[in-house]
Amino acid sequence: MPLNDGYGVLAGTLHSYSCDRTVSEGEYYHCNLRIKAGPVIYRCPVDLDGKKSADGIQWRVVELGRTSLKGIAGLKDGWHHLRSNDRSGALDYYRSEELQPTGTCVPAEPVGEDVRHDHGADCAPWRFGTGAAAFRDLEPLLKHVRRVYVFGEPFRNGKGVHNIHQNQGDPPGSRWYAENGPWQDGGVIAERWNHTLAAFLCKFKTQQFLA
Repeated sequence: MPLNDGYGVLAGTLHSYSCDRTVSEGEYYHCNLRIKAGPVIYRCPVDLDGKKSADGIQWRVVELGRTSLKGIAGLKDGWHHLRSNDRSGALDYYRSEELQPTGTCVPAEPVGEDVRHDHGADCAPWRFGTGAAAFRDLEPLLKHVRRVYVFGEPFRNGKGVHNIHQNQGDPPGSRWYAENGPWQDGGVIAERWNHTLAAFLCKFKTQQFLA
């Protein structure tokens, strides 16, 4: 089933960003990106949930090199609806060639008491830890970025994008189960000044890893 309000990508430049704070200092619920597209500023909340709950997040950063992302990199600033297939430029964490290999889930490298210590062999594994640890992986993509592409679902009211995470693999009985579907995953892709791209992808612990 598709997302309730459609799926697509917002192309623009990074205006600013800030993170919500949880009760514990240094942990975040979201990093709120504000993306400028023409005269409009869109709000894009990226989940960086550090509550250590069953729905906590896992994330990975994938270096994409120089790619047009099936034409996405050539889009004008603004919101663009995408069909949920392998030709439109839509993202699918498990089917998009650019995002492979998906890797395995390993803890992030610890900084202080943020995460448990372990190492993963994959070049871009799924990581888990606090919201602050996730933000440390996201923020370098936002520094000196030339252009930003935010994939997800448009706000029903106002200008913005949400569901900027995996949108498939929710288990039966979940309130999001009906929105599961391929080729509609969210994410943040940053284009650097040298025209290389890197993607920040995230999912919830309750969402299944798909083969």
